[in-house]
Amino acid sequence: MDDKDAVMAALNDWMEGLDSGDLERMVKTCDPEVVVCNERQPTTVGIQAIRDKYGPRIEANTFRSGFEIEHFKVYGDQALMVGHFTVEFTEKKTGRKGGGAGRLVLTYRKHPDGSWKLLLDIDNNGERNAT
Repeated sequence: MDDKDAVMAALNDWMEGLDSGDLERMVKTCDPEVVVCNERQPTTVGIQAIRDKYGPRIEANTFRSGFEIEHFKVYGDQALMVGHFTVEFTEKKTGRKGGGAGRLVLTYRKHPDGSWKLLLDIDNNGERNAT
């Protein structure tokens, strides 16, 4: 598997983990120093922050996520991915549906064992192609 395929596999594991409600599958794709900068939320650092953020969300909702790549390049032991995300959710208790879409920048770091882990996640919400 080449580096681009390995990064894509990590991204797909994250999304499949979210969509199936498997938080530990998501966590396994993250660098220990992962930094998450989501719009209108405090910046978080580390694996425990991922658990704290996504655990309650997964407990309360089911998800369906998507990602369309706009730019993707490997720079040595780092990879940069820019694109558009979509997410739909359904509240487990009420059945209420919601979701969002926006732009996303992801940086992955290659580890000594050859695995690629999410290092930086920056998003902004909003409709794609909005004027």
